[in-house]
Amino acid sequence: MGYQEMKEMPQVLKPAFVLLTLLQIIFMASPGLRGWGWFICLTSILEFITALGVFAAVFFDLLFTKSGQWVLVELGYSAIFCVCSALNTIYYFVNIFHLFNFWFLPATINSVLLVLAYGLNALVHWTARTSGTSSTSSTGNQATAGPPPSAYPAGVNPA
Repeated sequence: MGYQEMKEMPQVLKPAFVLLTLLQIIFMASPGLRGWGWFICLTSILEFITALGVFAAVFFDLLFTKSGQWVLVELGYSAIFCVCSALNTIYYFVNIFHLFNFWFLPATINSVLLVLAYGLNALVHWTARTSGTSSTSSTGNQATAGPPPSAYPAGVNPA
């Protein structure tokens, strides 16, 4: 895949995940930890490690990123981290008004961007999964399959 394909849509999110999770870690540590702050720390660190691993795997064009199961892996971590980032957003938003700390505002904005990015990545890989598995025939047996569709309308002789 490399650098050139990293500029295309589903892959351009990989560097964005690294940058946004790094910013989330910075904004998370700025106001100090209170209450459910351990959840924010845990999800931020797991997101950062996963984002670095996925970015490296895609950038260095490793073999397993070409398999059909890689779409499910990307769909899985994107969906899980989308939910976790949504919970982080709720935590930050509540603490903006409860603790009146400025650092919760950029953390909330960053967390909303993470929810949108992970949600978009999950949507892209969900559609890639469903479009790759659809079949025109209900049976996988070629012997019982119907004739292939013709490029010519019925009754037209192509010769």
